[in-house]
Order: sequence, then structure tokens, then C-alpha cells
Amino acid sequence: MTKPAGLLSVDIGTESGRVAFLDLEGRVLASSSRPYALRCPRPGWAEQDPELWWESTVENIRDVLATLSGAQVLAVGVGGQMHATVPVDRSGRLVSRDALLWCDKRSADQCAAVAAQADEGEMLRLTGNAPVPAWTGFKLRWLKENQQEVYDRAEAFLTCKDYLNLRLTGERYTDYSEASGTYLFDARTRRWSPELCDLLGVDPSKLPPIVESSSVIGSVTAEAAKVTGLPKGTPVVCGGGDMMCLLLGAGITLPGQACDVTGTAADVSVYVPQPLYDRRLMHLHHVIPGGGWISFGILDAGGGSYKWFRDTFAAAEVAEARAAGISAYELLNRKAQDVPAGAEGLFYLPYLLGERTLGTSDSRGVFFGLTPRHTLGHCVRAIMEGVAYDLRQSLDLIEAEGIRIEEVRAVGGGARSPLWSSIKADVYRKTIVTLKNFEGGVVGAAILAGLGVGVYKDASEAVQRVVSLEARYEPDAERAAHYERAYRVFKSLHDGLQPLFKEMAALER
Repeated sequence: MTKPAGLLSVDIGTESGRVAFLDLEGRVLASSSRPYALRCPRPGWAEQDPELWWESTVENIRDVLATLSGAQVLAVGVGGQMHATVPVDRSGRLVSRDALLWCDKRSADQCAAVAAQADEGEMLRLTGNAPVPAWTGFKLRWLKENQQEVYDRAEAFLTCKDYLNLRLTGERYTDYSEASGTYLFDARTRRWSPELCDLLGVDPSKLPPIVESSSVIGSVTAEAAKVTGLPKGTPVVCGGGDMMCLLLGAGITLPGQACDVTGTAADVSVYVPQPLYDRRLMHLHHVIPGGGWISFGILDAGGGSYKWFRDTFAAAEVAEARAAGISAYELLNRKAQDVPAGAEGLFYLPYLLGERTLGTSDSRGVFFGLTPRHTLGHCVRAIMEGVAYDLRQSLDLIEAEGIRIEEVRAVGGGARSPLWSSIKADVYRKTIVTLKNFEGGVVGAAILAGLGVGVYKDASEAVQRVVSLEARYEPDAERAAHYERAYRVFKSLHDGLQPLFKEMAALER
């Protein structure tokens, strides 16, 4: 019997790691995942031991190869959580087992110091972004100021997937998607910026060389082959940040294409030729070979708002759904389906975890307009609508720069709800398209691996082979008109509450 030939994809998330073997049509033939721990030693801090990523990856690879005995691995591609800081010494050993993660906020003071010192407009032109704690460069400055021994001993600082690549190949590289998320990368020259490194006080010699995400950076070493079971010499591509791999796996390869990702967080992303230089938007370099950027707005508690509401207020419905053998979300969606568009005047501001660039970290979740008439179903629908209103703000900003968006692809847990997709179509006034059998970032990382070894001619050809569309949701004229009026109310609430959020935060301190 012919042994399957395909691509091995590694996806390292915040709470678990996954490895999948995909055929050249993007079908997952075998998959394995394992959870690992996240440490939050202080409020706003988030750390992880990079060794957990490697251990998880090794075990997952071995499981997948055992399932597909004799499978031919053409190449390996890795996608991983972005903006981590992994210090390694000259021999590649970890200097510290405490990698600061994307969601670590401890460098807020470093961001404020840079913002006060630098010209905001010039920084936007250089980086395409406002200074926020997510960017890796600010974490490095925090390390230099607070853990100088770690900073000094580090020969290089790698990100999550770059560290895995080091363990697989012995090589140290990063790609443009990760470099663009450091605040040390010149968006115009696509090189490390001496000016930004000087501003943040980061030694540029500690930054790895930058290559395309689909570049073959090396091959599996004898040591890595021994522990993983992969054949020695298997090509490994550089890979990319998990968000960018997910967007590639959703087929986002052309300017103007847009994607709505609603999971615990929610974001709306659009492929643009260059950063749009609006501080209310965030920008990362796409993993598509040759250039292009992703402009996006992000909401930290998108699907997380719905989960919070389910867990806190819908215990009876959760039990009812369990008895009926269905998902609690399915039952709650049915209740929301019976509520008219606009939830009869009930609004929800989905800021349980604050905001990034459209508001502040002081923002909080709000139900506005409650009356005795409102039910559980009204609240659920208001949450769905509130998430859509918030993301619409970012779409508006992007379109105001002349980017034409005609349809939005929807992925993540939210895309499994026809009601939520329909609401988004009406609020965005765009066609919403869902995907068949969407597997997330492992598909994008596999495409990059295939590009690196010539399996696919280019990203567009790969997407045509791998990505399949499913349902289409067109905006309804009557509902869209109602939502347009409600959206204006939502924006007024959003802007008007910002001073009160700040006062409330002062009371908590």
C-alpha cells in the first residue's frame, strides 16, 4: 500500500500545542494535542516555560507518526503564539525558563516612557503601530531594566516558533510576521531599525536574521530526529505567527480580503499593501511571500463574553442542553434567534478585559438599556450584536483609507453559529462566508511548508487546493438599516463612557 506523503504542521498556542499531518489538499490525516501550564505570578503578568512547548511538540510528533506509520513528511512548518521572549545562549540553551507571553502587560511603563519620549507620528511611520505592551521590544526593555543578568547572558532572543525551529534544526531565524510585532522593525525597509533599537535600548545583535516565512532555514538534526522520530534531513521552513498562519489557512492572500476570527478573543483582519498608519489599528506583516500587511482591530473578550455569560447566568440552560444532548450554545442561540434585531433596545459593550487601541485598558463590560421585558435571549443577542458593533469600528477605519471590502470570511467558534454570522452580515453590511472543515493555523503552517519545498507554486494556488468555502450570509436590507441606527448609538456609548471608565479605574486603585 502506498504510504501517504504530506506536510507536518506544528501549532503552539497559549494553553496547548498541536501537531497535524496534512495531505497536499489540506486534509488532516492525523493530529495530536497536549495542554501545558500558563503562569500568572502577578496581575498582568503571563509567563510560560519554553521547554513545555518543545516537550509537547516532541510527544505530539511521535503520536502523529505512530498513527501514520511510514508516512512521508515532505517538510515541517511551525506556527506559534506571537511576541514571546525566549532568551538563549551561544549554544542554544535557555537562559531563563520564564518567557514573557503576548498577553503579558508588565512593560506598560516602558511603553509609556517611549511614548513620552518619541514623536507619535514618526513612530507610526516607522512601525505602523502604536506602542503597546504586546510588542516584543518593550518586553526586552523590561528585561534589561529588571532582569539584567538574563538580558546580558542572552546571545539571542527568539519567539515561540523560532525556539522550536532552533530545537529542530539548530538554526536561529525569525520571519517578517514576528519581526513586525517587535516595535524594532522598520515597516518601510523590512529590516531591523537601528533607530528603534536605540530608542528602546535593545542591542540589535541579539535579534535573529529575518527571512520569508516559507524559507527553508535548515533540516531536522540527528538529535531532533532521535527524539521526535522525524527522518534526519527533513526540511524545516521558518513558519510564522499563529494569527498570520490562521489567516493564510482561511485563504487571505489578496489585498482587500478580510477575515473575522471569533474565538475567546475576536478580531477582524484585512490584507493591505502597506500599514495604514492609524494608531487605532494594529498591523503585522503577513506570511505571504513577498510582502503585504494585515491591518486589524482586536477585542480581547469576544467569544469570551458569551462564555462568561453562559457560565455565570445560564446554569439551568446548560443543564437542559446537557440532558437534551446538545451544546449549551445551541440552546442559547435558539433563544436569541427569537429576539428581534437590536434586542429591543438592549446594548452590550464587550469590554470585560478592557480595550487595546479603540479605547483603554480601563474599559469594562456594560449592559445598557435593561427593562423588565428583557430575557436571557435578549442578553445573548445583545452580546452577539455588541461584538459585531465593536469589530465594525475597525472595518470602518480600514475602509476610510480607501480599502474596498466586499466580503468577510468568518472562522473560529463564532462562525459555527448561523445567527451570529447573519448578525455580522447585517451589521457589517458585507457578505459573510464560512469555511468547510476549518482547521485553524495548522493549515497555514502546512501551506508555508509546502511553499518552501515547491509543493505549491504560490500562495494563491495553495489556497485554491486547500481552502473550501461553505455557507454565505447576505445582509438583509431591513435589518441592516435598523443596525445602522443602533450602531451609531453603540459608538456614542463607547466614546461617552471612556471618561467614566477612567474615573472608575481610579476608584479601584
